[in-house]
Amino acid sequence: MASLPLDSPHWDLSLLYPPDSPALSQDVAKLRELSQSFGRWRAPLASPDFAPARFKELLDELLALEELASKVSGYASLFLAQDNSSQKALSLNATVDDLLADLANDTLFFELWWKNLPAEKSAPYLAVAPEISHYLQKTRSFQPYTLSEKEEKAIKLKDSREQLTTLYETLNSRLSFTLKAPGREERPLSREELSVYFRSPDPQEREAAYREFYRVFEREGPILGLLYQFMARNWRNENLRLRSFSKPISARNLLNDLPDEAVATLLEVAEREVPRVFGRYFDLKAKILGLPKLRRYDLYAPLLGSAGEPRPFAEGLEEVARAFRAFSPLMEELALKVPREKRLSGQILAGKQSGAFCSSFMPRDVPWVLMSYQGRRQDLFTLAHELGHAVHSQLAAPRGLWQFEASLPLAETASTFGEMLLYRNLKKRETDPAARRDLLFHLLDDAYATVGRQAYFALFEEEAHSLAADGATVDEIAEAYFRNLERQFGDHLDLAPEFRWEWVAIPHFYRTPFYVYAYSFGQLLVYSLWKRYEEEGESFVPKLLGILGRGASASPAAILAEAGVGPLDARFWEGGFAALEGFLAELG
Repeated sequence: MASLPLDSPHWDLSLLYPPDSPALSQDVAKLRELSQSFGRWRAPLASPDFAPARFKELLDELLALEELASKVSGYASLFLAQDNSSQKALSLNATVDDLLADLANDTLFFELWWKNLPAEKSAPYLAVAPEISHYLQKTRSFQPYTLSEKEEKAIKLKDSREQLTTLYETLNSRLSFTLKAPGREERPLSREELSVYFRSPDPQEREAAYREFYRVFEREGPILGLLYQFMARNWRNENLRLRSFSKPISARNLLNDLPDEAVATLLEVAEREVPRVFGRYFDLKAKILGLPKLRRYDLYAPLLGSAGEPRPFAEGLEEVARAFRAFSPLMEELALKVPREKRLSGQILAGKQSGAFCSSFMPRDVPWVLMSYQGRRQDLFTLAHELGHAVHSQLAAPRGLWQFEASLPLAETASTFGEMLLYRNLKKRETDPAARRDLLFHLLDDAYATVGRQAYFALFEEEAHSLAADGATVDEIAEAYFRNLERQFGDHLDLAPEFRWEWVAIPHFYRTPFYVYAYSFGQLLVYSLWKRYEEEGESFVPKLLGILGRGASASPAAILAEAGVGPLDARFWEGGFAALEGFLAELG
């Protein structure tokens, strides 16, 4: 790694709660008080004469309660993310988890009343809250999978998903790696520091980095795999055995406001097209790299010897801002609020959560972004991705707490579109043909990571949840994962056996089961939107901003239909893969 100072920022959580201030404990106490007092609505709801005006009053009170809960829990999550080993942060999160469980139980009677209200009686109540009508209707869609109040309370009190996720992330944050490669000083590395070498121009260094990564995860595999089994069984027991969903993925699909058939079609097309389209890409990349066949170690190998010196954060931020500005000055303005208002953590810190995220938990507030900025080109794309999320949240902020966060399938729209804007801007300003081609390879590398890899992750999750339910061992799940890799790569790539442990290193499998297909959905959708942008030019800008501004105020299919996109059938997804083949054609 170069010694160039990168000046990566670190967020200021005191903007939420100053250190040692009584404000946090006061809000926790206030939250408990408001939660318990909400029970006074139980008797009025039982009256057949409960007036719509009172319903609106109840909603306003519930919204204030949930806004405060969102602030407290959001702060606790960020506090833990910056140091998963902090005992103070772990203790706070445990307290907040209990508090949220109590809040959910204290307000559960209203949720059940609303879900079970006959359709003909719901109309007057919907009429007094038209601004959140989709949220209210979506809540009612869960009625067939809702249990009695006593059962729902028991589930919330016994739910161990948050604790399992916290344990997984705490164990991960403590892992240390040592890269043994010629010319490299052996020193302890974090996951983020080691992952830089996955894209090293030196093939031996890439192999050494991957081998070390999976040496550690194979060592930890029995424990991390056991946590996965617990999580998968927990998910299945609640959603299939108790709530009667037909499949484990169906619970996520309903949360995502998507029918099972739409998701099944996406995964069926991906299962067929990923090996075909990306197989061609892997063969072409091997040829250009002068290899008879790519190894898995070479998947993200750069074509040039180097992508240049690491860029200081200010320079990288300006590159992203320039790309956003060329599309829409508003997009740039909203993105820059994040670092300017000290909402971005880019430093590499001991105990810091791996990966990257954008957290939006208060619609009136600027979002928070976590990443590990090391000045690489990959970090520029990560920065564009996460700031794209921040733009999305701010555009949808007027929708309010219950409808500003887009459902997962649309949640990746602004982020992946932001990456495309950065790619276009970098390519336009690059004069060296070899560097331009390297950028295109970078785009296709990321397309595989976002479309192909994530779709096959989802296919693996479906199989793994069934295996865990049937009592499969951790080793048997690892073998299933390796077979999944063999299906997606076919004869186009050589797989080393240690990659069977990749699944225990994927945080989304633990944090949010079946989240990953949203990446494939979002990327293929963006290819469709990008094609429209190239065809329509400036007139397309308000259409995209309009999609983003809808948040979760309608279903994904309805929001896209308003913009003339869809329907979400096999032909639509095949069109996304056709766009990928267009990029391949540019390589010759």
